[in-house]
Amino acid sequence: MKNNMGGGSYSYNTSIARANTVYKFMNRSEVFTSTSLNPQMDIKNKVRECIDSEEHPNAFPIIIGLDVTGSMGRIPYELITSSLPQIMKKIMDEGVKDPQVCFLGIGDSRSDTTPLQVGQFESSDELMEKWLKLVYLEGHGGGNGGEDYGLAWYFATRCTSVDSFKKHGRKGVIVTIGDEPVHMTISRNSIKELFGSAEADVNVASILDEARSEWDVYHINVPDYSGKRAITKNCWNELLQDKVLHIETDTKEAIADGIVGAILNSYKDADSGNNDCGINATGSDSNTTSYDEKKSETSSGGSIGLL
Repeated sequence: MKNNMGGGSYSYNTSIARANTVYKFMNRSEVFTSTSLNPQMDIKNKVRECIDSEEHPNAFPIIIGLDVTGSMGRIPYELITSSLPQIMKKIMDEGVKDPQVCFLGIGDSRSDTTPLQVGQFESSDELMEKWLKLVYLEGHGGGNGGEDYGLAWYFATRCTSVDSFKKHGRKGVIVTIGDEPVHMTISRNSIKELFGSAEADVNVASILDEARSEWDVYHINVPDYSGKRAITKNCWNELLQDKVLHIETDTKEAIADGIVGAILNSYKDADSGNNDCGINATGSDSNTTSYDEKKSETSSGGSIGLL
């Protein structure tokens, strides 16, 4: 079943006003009220569309996959209370046309009741916030050496219909954010339960390769105890090479800068005819040149370098 969304436009002024006058005065549980999978976030036997329209003739798909296990639940809260309006303003100021954002909640299929939650691709600030707020912050995770970030890649390859690549030759972008390695296998039973059908266990390295044919895939490794471990960094380095960002500080600013940098690298690589360019980051947040000071310069520090 298809569900085509994506109408409307993004208003920085209204979104930042809500952040400052509404969400700022709400705690996490007041913003994120879901206590289980919201049926609207269930992707089973469904497709999410990011298609061109008269209003948005160059719909650009952006998937943001949020780890909602353990302490990572703070990141969705920081996005809606502060960072999301800034992210959208920055990418649009830099020339990204018709961005449509789809939020995912990602957990662990080995232990969680809700390892994947999927919003719609949306253009307007109100609808982006609607789907973000529907995410259930389950807060578990299995303590088993990983999370199922690969579900984001499986979703992108199996359950999306997007015009960007097939009509314009422009890859979409996937940015996952978390502090664990990725599980390298997803069981057939989990895939069937989440998506509706499955023939076999999924090899995550293979599904990543498949996703890369039409998506630029990035990951932001958050440096809490787990994110700082060599096993976590090595896992992501092996999978994504220069498209993983190991930020050295876990501030909301560093995470937002990483999201912006990934999106802009993907978008501008397509404009230059190169969709394989990696990210440029040293990971030290203290030396980052602020976006507003030097938008066009490559940043060092907790951000992916802006091209």
